[in-house]
Amino acid sequence: MSDSKEPNITTDFKTAYSYRKRLFYTLSAIVAAIIIAGFWNYHLVDGFGQDIIAGNTIGDTSELSNDYETKGSGFGFIFAAIAGLAATFTACNCVVFAMIPGLVCPVDEQSHQTSAWKAFGLFVLGVLGITALYGAFIGFLGADGTAALNERSVRLTQAQVVFSLLGLIMLIWGLLEMEFFDSVRKSFPDRLRSLMNRTTSKALLLGLLVGFFAIGRPFPVFREFLLYAASANSPVYGAGVMVVQGIGQIAVMALLFVLIIWLGRNKISATAQSSPYKFQLISGVALITGGMYFIYYWGLAFIFDIGRWGFKLGWY
Repeated sequence: MSDSKEPNITTDFKTAYSYRKRLFYTLSAIVAAIIIAGFWNYHLVDGFGQDIIAGNTIGDTSELSNDYETKGSGFGFIFAAIAGLAATFTACNCVVFAMIPGLVCPVDEQSHQTSAWKAFGLFVLGVLGITALYGAFIGFLGADGTAALNERSVRLTQAQVVFSLLGLIMLIWGLLEMEFFDSVRKSFPDRLRSLMNRTTSKALLLGLLVGFFAIGRPFPVFREFLLYAASANSPVYGAGVMVVQGIGQIAVMALLFVLIIWLGRNKISATAQSSPYKFQLISGVALITGGMYFIYYWGLAFIFDIGRWGFKLGWY
């Protein structure tokens, strides 16, 4: 006779969460994302990055952007780190925190054997790979080409396109994590499905997505840094400083990741073995929230003028 106190452990996501529950979590994430995007105060967060972080460390970035001849190449690495850090909480980077569950919470069958540090390392590799390529491109463009790229109409259009597409990718990924499109997933070859289920593969893809944040970013401090970097007219230098910028843009997220791993390592490991479906839910909800935020803030709100609620209500 079995012990009645023995917990009934299931590793099947659909068994743990019915269609109705999954739909509720999904719709809740979408509504939450829209509310956050609608009330987002970009003056506050952009001002914090520009005036507090950059202003109190390196000074007026608009003046520094054209001062490469005086400051030199070495200062560019400092400028890069500050530009990345200053962008942390802006609308073009805040979604980076939605990536944490996918790194901390592995969801495949062998997840308890997978090092979170290895996953995080691949995430960082993805971020730095994309930012290095973009930096090389900026170095190739030079100051004149980058100045044209920095024109308000160009950089806003670039932001809308890049972040809307990233948001769509994240939303679809989140819906797949919630197992709404099993027929689509099952149509993939077995090797591709196996690759998609690996924590390390997901970590690398998350890193690539975050790397693209820099390509879409319209944040003034970042754009002024681009102009400074482009003044060297060197793809190699551009790649180098952009890598430092990439580290800066994920620095706070990395510290939070380390804190979570350090404080919750035993509980995370135990839950990964007993209830891995909980991590899949958290990861799916985070991706859906981040993706919908991007779609609404950078896509729908701009196209249909249905954003900036706090400004329209006169709250700020």
